[in-house]
Amino acid sequence: MNPAVRPVVCLGGANVDRKLRVAAPVLPGSSNPVSAQEAFGGVARNVAENLARGGVPVHLLTAVGQDRAGRALLDDAARCGIDTGAVLVVADALTGSYTAVLNPDGSLHLALAHMDLCEQLTPDWLAERSTRCRTAALLVADLNLPAGTLAALVTASVDADAPPLVLVAVSEAKMVRLPARLQGVRLLVLNRGELVAWAGTEAVADGVARLQAAGVQDVVVTLGAKGLCHTGVGGALVFMPAPSVPSEAIVDVTGAGDALAAGLCHGLWSGAVAAQGWSPTCTQALVRAALTVQSAATVVPDADPLSPIPS
Repeated sequence: MNPAVRPVVCLGGANVDRKLRVAAPVLPGSSNPVSAQEAFGGVARNVAENLARGGVPVHLLTAVGQDRAGRALLDDAARCGIDTGAVLVVADALTGSYTAVLNPDGSLHLALAHMDLCEQLTPDWLAERSTRCRTAALLVADLNLPAGTLAALVTASVDADAPPLVLVAVSEAKMVRLPARLQGVRLLVLNRGELVAWAGTEAVADGVARLQAAGVQDVVVTLGAKGLCHTGVGGALVFMPAPSVPSEAIVDVTGAGDALAAGLCHGLWSGAVAAQGWSPTCTQALVRAALTVQSAATVVPDADPLSPIPS
């Protein structure tokens, strides 16, 4: 099969996003007026939608409840062009949810994640979908997956015929799920707080060096509005600034990190990273993230920033 038409398989969280934006600074212990918006989210799902809108064939492997929210989530994914044929639908369970309380400027004040269904994405569940995984062009897994499932993915990725594996962190609390041995991981995407939580050091370079010593080939550390660092030749860190976005243009930061991760995955899938290195792909990924914070949508419909950079 031509690698250019093989799909990206995204494994992990899919949920309903509820975004509550306060009208004034939060007053603890009091009722705070908010505006509310509901959309679909989850790291794996958001990455999948960004890729699908960029013209990439995508399969989503996740779990939803047999409820109205789960049906709506799957219908929406299908409209975006995402293959959901192998999604686990669980009876008598609620589809996951992510509730974000946003400050008046659109920055995140507090987030509450109900992702219990992801615990049903076990190694046995993964084994039942092994054919889809083996025939993918790229596997993208978020750390909502149980530790055993992540370990099984990493173990399988060592095989010479296995597709490249990208791991995307989701929170500082879930960094404990990252396997100790990471040989076979093509790319790990995480933010600075998640890196500190895993490595136990504030020094980004030291944390990245420890990840590479554990076996990760490349690491991208996101730094919010500052930009990102990516590993370069010989493991050296390369800093790339984010596009400048005026504070008054920021609408909602939800989904920006997932948009950036999708841009990185697109660069691997398209061959841009192999041809040009990480910097051009990171530039476009940062543009995608900047567009996302300026939109009320978790995933920006315009897919242009995922297009490969002409050589």
